[in-house]
Amino acid sequence: MKLLKKDFKIAKDLLFTISSNLVMQVALHLIIYPLITRFYGEDTTGDILYFIGIVYIIPQAVGTSLNNVRLTTRKIKDTSNGDYAGILVSMSALTGTVCFLIGYISSDKPFFSILFALFSIIYAIRMYAQVEFRLKLDFRGYFIYYTIVSIGYLIGFIFYILTGTWIVIFLTGELMAIGYSLWKGNIFKAELPTGQTRFLYKTIIMILLSILIRDGITQFDKVILRVMISAESVTYYNALSLIGKSAQMLINPVNTLILTYLSAKDSKLGRTFFKKFLLCCFGVGGILLLFCQVATPVYIRLFYNNFYEKVISYGFLVNSGLIVGFISMFFTALILSQGKTKLYMTIQIIWGLCYLIPLYFFIKNYGIIGLAWITLIANCIKLFVSLVISRNLIVNCEERRIFDNRR
Repeated sequence: MKLLKKDFKIAKDLLFTISSNLVMQVALHLIIYPLITRFYGEDTTGDILYFIGIVYIIPQAVGTSLNNVRLTTRKIKDTSNGDYAGILVSMSALTGTVCFLIGYISSDKPFFSILFALFSIIYAIRMYAQVEFRLKLDFRGYFIYYTIVSIGYLIGFIFYILTGTWIVIFLTGELMAIGYSLWKGNIFKAELPTGQTRFLYKTIIMILLSILIRDGITQFDKVILRVMISAESVTYYNALSLIGKSAQMLINPVNTLILTYLSAKDSKLGRTFFKKFLLCCFGVGGILLLFCQVATPVYIRLFYNNFYEKVISYGFLVNSGLIVGFISMFFTALILSQGKTKLYMTIQIIWGLCYLIPLYFFIKNYGIIGLAWITLIANCIKLFVSLVISRNLIVNCEERRIFDNRR
């Protein structure tokens, strides 16, 4: 009965976590972006997506790395709000400086650049603030948190109509969410540092670099196709990969649960757990691949029928590479949940090199199909390495527990 109750809670938490991402996607991609395109034109939407893409790489990496480190280090270190406060301030300031420069170079408008820098700082803080709910396993609160962000975006859209400044859309949502975190939580309450700042900085930097590599590579296909082939090829690949990349909306919430539950001090891992984990990962991957194979042709036929025949033959290869990559993310999340930040970073670097080094040759000689092949090969290497390492970690964890019990 106790086990059944725990399984029900995990399932409920998963539903809350997926719904958190879904409500934001609906607000942005089914309401806000279409309305902006309709009333302000495609150029405006494109500019917004460009700057939001920068935010999703740099400030998001900062907030997420602090978030994940606070979760994963609780097994091995006792820390306080004071340890993270100074780190958050310094890294947010650096993020704001970088985004100010990017904003100024891209727009040549000082006022916009200041607003963009402010937005990047607030976004990084908001991404960190969600750890409040993950530490407490309060995924209902996590869902409410993201619902408030989404409602804030919709309110911010009204402010955008009144002011003509699109950043207020996102500033409104981020500030409302931080306000909710301040009201409900404790992570921003004043506490004395415990002296772990140096250790935390070192750990956070490793995670930060790993996330930057991951998200940078995720966005890199658009850049290299545009530079080496044509803008048209970007459209082709985007149409082919959209359904597969959308599957990541389901993967990220699951990784959130993996990090949250498996990083807890009382989590007991062993061979039986790993077998179930392995079966679930590949089962989910198989279902996603089947879904992508059905949905991708339908999507391209409906929205890009003029080049359907040119690209549809690449569909299985593109989706396979993406789904293998998403399966590998489950195993890297398991590794990170055990506090193995160096291993996690090493895997990300190896994956990045396996992807980037041969990418120029493959695209130059084979075009889109070359990009699809190198994506599949690099992600297969990442999956194999992550699977072997995570299995060894779980086995060692079980053997240590058995040894300690015998003593």
